[in-house]
Amino acid sequence: MRFSENRSQVFLILLGISLLLFFPILNNEFWTVEEYEYLEKSLDLSGSEEVYHTTGDAHRLVNFFHRIEYQLFGDIPTGYYLLNIVLHAINAFLLYLLILMTLRDSGISLLAAVLFVFAVGNYGKEVMYAAGVSALLMKTIFLGTVMAYISNEIHSRGKVLSLRYLLTLVLFAVAMVNLFASLSIMGIVFFYNLFFRKERERRLFSPPLILLFALGLAITLFQLPDYLRFTASYPEGWGLGFFFGNFFVNIPRFLIHMVFPMHITGLVQEGGLVEMVFQLRFWIRPLLGFIIFSYAVYGFVFGNKNLRFFIAWTFISILPVCLRYFPGDWLDIKFLYLASAGFCLILATGTMKMFRVLRGRGWRMFLPFLIPLMFSMLSVGIVYQLDRAYEERARTPQIRAMKFQYLKMKREAIKAKEAIE
Repeated sequence: MRFSENRSQVFLILLGISLLLFFPILNNEFWTVEEYEYLEKSLDLSGSEEVYHTTGDAHRLVNFFHRIEYQLFGDIPTGYYLLNIVLHAINAFLLYLLILMTLRDSGISLLAAVLFVFAVGNYGKEVMYAAGVSALLMKTIFLGTVMAYISNEIHSRGKVLSLRYLLTLVLFAVAMVNLFASLSIMGIVFFYNLFFRKERERRLFSPPLILLFALGLAITLFQLPDYLRFTASYPEGWGLGFFFGNFFVNIPRFLIHMVFPMHITGLVQEGGLVEMVFQLRFWIRPLLGFIIFSYAVYGFVFGNKNLRFFIAWTFISILPVCLRYFPGDWLDIKFLYLASAGFCLILATGTMKMFRVLRGRGWRMFLPFLIPLMFSMLSVGIVYQLDRAYEERARTPQIRAMKFQYLKMKREAIKAKEAIE
């Protein structure tokens, strides 16, 4: 058995890369208001006038999960970050299994998973946020839902009355905790049915897809108030023109950020190389946008079904979050976490195809690996810069005030418990 086909070894190497890449964050403090709010809510105290309320609309399952975390780790950040790192490795492993299931190419599957665990395309922001453990877990459930559906199509011949499909429905229902997840999952399984209809030997709108769509529609209608809540950040007097303009402009912006993850942040320091490259963004971004969309069109027209499927995956994963409004030169790259899975697969496919064409030509056959290596090094650099930025943010007056507030509430909780005992 080759290494790339030994699943336990693959998981261990992905876990090792994840630990090495994100090891610097293990000594970080909590650095956001939301993290201290979750700690305060976990103390089971009644709300104080001094407590912020930005997490007040979190889903009950998310709050429940954070309470469990608090029972395990208390107010020690290392535990939260370590769980993030492990979940990220699990997600990379699930991506490996998913690609292997559809593509049946262990080399491309392994390289795509390695790129993903290196956070290529999303650059690790989701992993470096202690209160983001629930978000990463939802990504695990997302990948698990798609895997269960495809596994049911392959191994159970698309039966509705099967354990695999029952697992699909259960995971799909849980995935609704992450707003917009149901829309993305429905889109991805639709394109799986479309592109793999020959292998499936069943019609596009098969009973499993129809039933999943019915459940998804019910979930979407249930979440409609949450969708409308995003329009609260739109400029006053916005109309349908702004709505659709914002949506369609965000699509290329997100895709370009996977390749050129630079915008106005603390990472762009005056006088440095990064700042010099950033000044060329008005030329770089249109060029990258043209290249990305040209490749997407070329891949859809001339690519195989696997490439088409993961190009569709990349687009579908970002479409729901494109409804958000991101003013100025800024996007939240944490929303690229799932979309980057498709990006990593596309990179891995091109690299391995060229490697196999050049095999037997000496050192030249390794040249295709320079591009994924470049993206991996870029991701490592950004992770380390973000780590320093978050350490500085943890020392700001606002976060220090939140820490003081939490410690005060913790002391009061301990005194109340001692009084009862």
